[in-house]
Amino acid sequence: MTLDDLQILRLRLHRLDPSRPLRDARAAAVFVRERGMVMESGRASLPVLTEAIAGRQIRGSWMADREVFRIYGILGNIQKYGVTSAPIVGGKETLFSPELSPFIERVAGDPSRQEQSRATLTPLARELLDGVERTGEVRMDRWPGPPRAARAARLLLMRQLVVWSRSMHTERGYHTAVVIPWRASAFSSRFTRRAARIEYERAQRVLLQAAIRAAVVAPEREVRGWFVFGAGPLDTMIDEGRLQRFQVGRTTWLAPATRAAPAGVLRERAGRSRPARRRGDRGR
Repeated sequence: MTLDDLQILRLRLHRLDPSRPLRDARAAAVFVRERGMVMESGRASLPVLTEAIAGRQIRGSWMADREVFRIYGILGNIQKYGVTSAPIVGGKETLFSPELSPFIERVAGDPSRQEQSRATLTPLARELLDGVERTGEVRMDRWPGPPRAARAARLLLMRQLVVWSRSMHTERGYHTAVVIPWRASAFSSRFTRRAARIEYERAQRVLLQAAIRAAVVAPEREVRGWFVFGAGPLDTMIDEGRLQRFQVGRTTWLAPATRAAPAGVLRERAGRSRPARRRGDRGR
């Protein structure tokens, strides 16, 4: 398949072109299981659930979209149908097939990786992590420090998968975040035993393969920033023929390898295939 073929396939499988809006939470859960890994919202080459619900790309926040009430209802009920979620891609909420959960826990709970993550933290993020580990729980509205800087510190810890954060409706009627150590989360407790039997590099491979399969095709630069372990064994997977590269101009794209496609770099020739449009371009 050419890169253009993959881009067309991607839009179809992500339910964007042709538009096929998800009708309810049950259908949304089936979509997550089919794709394997789906962002809850935002902009990514991975499937985005809010957009699959609307059947089109959403510009700006989905909370300002005309489908807001239907999106809200589906997001609030999807986990009743057996899908799992965690902030595994760039610290943003990601839904995935339950089969991936032990591999995610293996990466998140790895002691060496957590120590390396701690070394990269900002002073304020390290202070917040120390407080979370010392007390077992921190309510962000009661934690000292400038709110904007405190939020940035919390998001950094979430991206590094060293804490788990949940929203809490306070007694005064507003929402705040409650932060606990990752190992104290229900997710970690549920999957830690199964994760212990998985090799760390295998967990990286499984997550990379699942994410690229879900995306269908994605810029390599984006793929290298999806997970907390960075590129991990990505280059080895390409050399082994598990993934393939497409070079268009200065952009390198990655896709799952197929039997008909050789491993390595596939260069699109001028005149045979035009450069694929990016997701946000007009005329999708």
